[in-house]
Amino acid sequence: MDINELFLSARQMAPQFASSYCIVNGAIMNLNEIQNMGCQEFGLRSKLNMPLKLYKYFPNVVKKEADGHEVNYSIQALKNNTVFMQAPCEFDDVYDSDISIDYLEYQRLRLIEYCRRCKIEIEETLSVQEVGDVLIQALFSALNATGKLNSAFTKKPDSKIEELSNEHFFLRLDSELLKRSDLGQAVANIIHADYEDYSLKIKNTFRTSCFATTPYSQLMWGGAYADCHRGFCMEYTVLPNDKNYQTVFQNLFPMIYCKTRPNMTERIVKLQDKEITEEGLWDIYSHGALRKSIDWAFQNEWRLLLPMRCENTSDYNLAFYPITKVFLGNRMAPEKRKEIIEICHSKNIPYVGIMRNPSVFEMQDCSIKCEDCLRYKGNIQK
Repeated sequence: MDINELFLSARQMAPQFASSYCIVNGAIMNLNEIQNMGCQEFGLRSKLNMPLKLYKYFPNVVKKEADGHEVNYSIQALKNNTVFMQAPCEFDDVYDSDISIDYLEYQRLRLIEYCRRCKIEIEETLSVQEVGDVLIQALFSALNATGKLNSAFTKKPDSKIEELSNEHFFLRLDSELLKRSDLGQAVANIIHADYEDYSLKIKNTFRTSCFATTPYSQLMWGGAYADCHRGFCMEYTVLPNDKNYQTVFQNLFPMIYCKTRPNMTERIVKLQDKEITEEGLWDIYSHGALRKSIDWAFQNEWRLLLPMRCENTSDYNLAFYPITKVFLGNRMAPEKRKEIIEICHSKNIPYVGIMRNPSVFEMQDCSIKCEDCLRYKGNIQK
């Protein structure tokens, strides 16, 4: 069964069945089993059936930077054999890499955490309003006793990060109270800002580059990925045992396509104000970066995930596996086709044009060499 047939059958499953299963690397798997795997187990098991060819579609368009400088990043990737590690917030899927964090639950857990720093134990049965009232009372008591709000946090911080978090909380509290005298509203505003900042921070914990497993996907050629068949697609040959690419190999994972999104609020909130651990990073990866709606299963995508923070955008270009073939889009303009071919010649990379299959709705390799195509040669002479 190919990926399209698998995708269709998954969409037709009964709702209760669909919520229990997922598609990973073209296979239907039990979702609970996948979710219970750690990073090492998921990585090892997925590598057993990892394709030895990965593909990336490029639009081959010129972009104007903020400084007015024009750059064709697709050509750069071909010439330099690099892939750009992108921030997930720039993807077209609004759910992409977004972990489900319930705001009301986040609010309650954050209030409990601030109470903990006041050395106040909170009963599980208390509501958000009741926990908030306990915290406000502790802040008022500290202000009346010492004249300082920050004296409310009597617990010694567990780490330097928590210490800085405490300082940040009270600086923002002072700032909020300058705008309004309502202490409860000030705390509520801080927690909402906490939520927004932390959600963005989680997305920016890593950067990623995405790969397909076929160069013949109409949906990939036809969309923005390849500028409606005017771009090109590069084939990379995976070298599992090459020591030069071990970091790349170990950080390549297949996507998990499913119907449901787990509520990760409690587990993710526990990571806040702490050093990120391997387990915590895997929570972010497996429930965010590697989790997509089953609607996208046709892509059968693999992702390279790396925790990266660089000062310059150019530093996000990463050396990748060798380019072993280039596929030229069916609608690529002759002058652009000529440019790509010349680069391929200079780097000894095989290339082939992509054409429509006359019998079925599929793309296929063109049997005519681009330089021998009359239409191509005729357009070049104009």
